[in-house]
Amino acid sequence: MTLQSSDVRDYVLLSLAEPLADSGLDPAAVPDDLDLLDAGVIDSFGILELIAGVEEHFGVEIDFDELDPEGLTVLGTFASFVAIEVQAARGG
Repeated sequence: MTLQSSDVRDYVLLSLAEPLADSGLDPAAVPDDLDLLDAGVIDSFGILELIAGVEEHFGVEIDFDELDPEGLTVLGTFASFVAIEVQAARGG
C-alpha cells in the first residue's frame, strides 16, 4: 500500500486535535500551508514529539536533515516529506 501525504496529514491532525482546537482551528479546515509553530499549535518540544510520534506510527526512522528547517513545521510540507521518506524506507 502506498502511503500518501494525506495519510500523514490525517495522522498529524489527529495527533494535534486538542492543540488545534485550543488555537481555535478546525482540523478539517486546516490548510496545508499552516505553520504549526507560528500558529501556536506546537512549540519546539512539540515538534520533537510530533516527529517521534510519526516515526513510531509509521514504523520508520526519518532523517529530517534533508528537509528545510522552515518546512518542518508547515503541515503540507511536513506531510509530503514524511510520506516520501516512509515510502523510500519501505522500499517503495
